[in-house]
Amino acid sequence: MLFTFNKMFFKSLLLLVSLGMCWGTGFSIAKFAMESGVTPLGYSFWQSFGPAVFILIVTLLRDKKFPEFSIQHILFYFICGLLGIVLPNITMYFSATHVPSGILGLIVNTSPIITYVLSIFFLLEKFSVYRFLGIIIGFFGLVILFYPKLTIYADFNWMLFALLTPFLLASCTIFMVKLRPVHASSLALSAGMLLASSMIIAPITIMTDNFHIIKFPLDLPNFFIIIEIILSSIGYVIFFELLKIAGPVYYSLVGCIVAMVGLFWGYIIFNETISLTEWLSIVLIILSIYLVSMQKQKEHRIQSDALNKL
Repeated sequence: MLFTFNKMFFKSLLLLVSLGMCWGTGFSIAKFAMESGVTPLGYSFWQSFGPAVFILIVTLLRDKKFPEFSIQHILFYFICGLLGIVLPNITMYFSATHVPSGILGLIVNTSPIITYVLSIFFLLEKFSVYRFLGIIIGFFGLVILFYPKLTIYADFNWMLFALLTPFLLASCTIFMVKLRPVHASSLALSAGMLLASSMIIAPITIMTDNFHIIKFPLDLPNFFIIIEIILSSIGYVIFFELLKIAGPVYYSLVGCIVAMVGLFWGYIIFNETISLTEWLSIVLIILSIYLVSMQKQKEHRIQSDALNKL
């Protein structure tokens, strides 16, 4: 039994780190694409439509059928696409022109706290001192990481608007866990959500003249768009699988991994040094993940022991 729980712990941790690597690397690629002239809406469309096609093909090859398109499934796809992709992207894009990236990163990474509160409210999680402490430690680690940016900016109106992004992401996470269709694979749900978000954002992109055409042979920006499509496709499958086996609070810590991946790429690509305070931030984030995941493992063990006594 102990081996089973250790296996579950390591699988959850592997999925969390893998998702953080996919999304953290994706932010670096997105920054390069924006600086190369690709519009945010045009980029956002391809990061919905590209992975949708990719995952749909994989789903057809594996399951030999299309994802379910009942009324329940269609509603699930469109609500997830709206709450989890379209609206958060719009709030982030508008905020990004007014709020420094470091502060925006900190605001977006408040999602673990919001997710935890909503999880307790909707009876998806029980209150745990260790998990709450872990989330607070992780957030404090992020504050240390982004503090230099906080000292030079004070436009609270745009900061409050940016706060819509983590709230939308947390709400989508809770919705996915609470109302996930039964017997639906992570691949099929990912494909459906991405197709729905593509259908929502495509007319907005076209009407605002922000559609980006990928031309062959690929230049460097378009090449990175293709790379990000592949990373996003892998990330969305990991996303649903992580929610399924570890729950919304554990998943929400992915933002901490993304922050550390940003430091990693800054060190590798841009030769940026990692300061003592940044190392302290990394230690706190790792401690946060340990506290949250260990408590989750303990809860699974207690539930399993109770079932074995029946």
